[in-house]
Amino acid sequence: MRTVLRGREFTVSAEEVKEVAGKLSPQPVRRHAIVVNGHHFPPKQLLEAVLEAKGIRMDRLAYTSKDAYYLFTRLGFAHVRLGEKTEGIEALKRLTGTIAVGGDALRDSESYYE
Repeated sequence: MRTVLRGREFTVSAEEVKEVAGKLSPQPVRRHAIVVNGHHFPPKQLLEAVLEAKGIRMDRLAYTSKDAYYLFTRLGFAHVRLGEKTEGIEALKRLTGTIAVGGDALRDSESYYE
């Protein structure tokens, strides 16, 4: 895929990204991650490594995580956001199969276990 990043034009393929990612050790992920071969990479770390492999020297401050996100999602890689609150979803999963007789599934489930 041909792309332009901050005025620099280059081509990159999903296979090239997988090859570069295979040589990287993922840095700790703060919030966003790109999933390559089952590993979670910070978007800017992965983009920096891809640019280096292409012979393009560009400081991480010259581009954003969003730039990296757009590039990698267009190439078909998954993006995940870490640290999102899932307590509500987990509570709903625990209530799967509970029938709300009185209209309040949570209260009904609590009384079921008493």
